[in-house]
This record gives sequence, structure tokens and C-alpha cells, in this order.
Amino acid sequence: MYDKILFIDFDGTITSEETLDGVLRRLAPRELYEERARQMMSGKLTLAQVVREGFESIPSDKFPAIMEYLDTVPIRKGFTELLDTADQRGIPVVVISGGLRQMIERKIGHLKDRLLGMHYVDLDLSGPYMQLRSDYEEGAEILAKTRVMALYDYKTAMCIGDSYTDVNMAAKADVVFARDKLAEILDQKGISYTPWNDFYDVAAAIKSSK
Repeated sequence: MYDKILFIDFDGTITSEETLDGVLRRLAPRELYEERARQMMSGKLTLAQVVREGFESIPSDKFPAIMEYLDTVPIRKGFTELLDTADQRGIPVVVISGGLRQMIERKIGHLKDRLLGMHYVDLDLSGPYMQLRSDYEEGAEILAKTRVMALYDYKTAMCIGDSYTDVNMAAKADVVFARDKLAEILDQKGISYTPWNDFYDVAAAIKSSK
């Protein structure tokens, strides 16, 4: 049982931009991507359906291009400093993401020993086209973050996120740090949160908390 635990999204949160969207914009057939994006915005498709169909339209031999793109995307400022603060406060950190294992390991694999856990979607490259594999797929979510949260015993859950896929996690957490689309949605739902720009902001808030 942990007194406090910190759950962090990866894509668009730890990374400075939404890398799944970046991959699809670059490698998925343009007409397919644009049409599916329109269907998602009109409510006909879920984000999970768009991401899955988009990746499954990309040949597996395009994987090196994903890594080349990913290497151009910086980690958001202050991430290691946030891990330092969490260590000092005895708060374990868990990364929960609908992002891809290979991408997450590429960017933060060197910090794995500082994390209590990393949960993600796996990219299967064994066939001619990419396939997404998830142990926690549920309903409209490729990776249901609240199911992963339930794997841990804690008194207080904190979370950091930025987008649609973090809404359920935020609703389940006791303390929420939100930015971008997640902040807009939480405003609409009347869920309280602390806004943040970079991880220095989050670290400062944690240091000032009881």
C-alpha cells in the first residue's frame, strides 16, 4: 500500500508533442487518415479505432521511419527533476500510456529503473503490416488506464495528462495535473485540476503540498 502514487501519461505529456498522431500524419495513407479523423470528430469513430486502423495501414518495414521521427521529438522540460522530487517524497511513479512500447522505451527506457511500472501498447511487426497488441484494451480504449491504476494499492493517486485518453484516469485520481485538451474537458465536466506547462511546475506543486 503506497501513501501516494503518481501516474503519468507518455504521449504528449512526457513527450512535447503527440507522437502517435505524428506517426500517422507522416506514414498512414493521407486520405485514410484525414477521413478517419473527420469521422472521429463527428463521433462516428473512437480515437482508439482511428489509431488502430491508422497503424494497421502502415507496412512493418516503415518502422525505422517511426524511430527517426521520434528522435526529433524532445522530452518535456523538467521530467528528470520531477522524478527527483518524487524520489525525495517517497512517491512511486508509474507511466501509463496508449503509446507504443518501442517508442516509450526509446525515449525513457534509460529511466526505467526510476519507475515503479511502465504500461503501454505493443507494436507487432511480425506481419507485412503493423498490428497493435494491448493487454488492457476495453471498450473505446486501446489501453484502459483505470484498469492499470487498479493494479496498484494506494491511498492517494496523482496523475499528469494532456488529452482525451487521460480523462478517465483524471476522474479516478485524487490530484490531477492537466494541460491542453484534458484541461478543456475537465473544465466542461467540472473536475478540479492544477494546470501545468512543464514538469518543473508539477515538481514545485508536489514540493509545496502536504
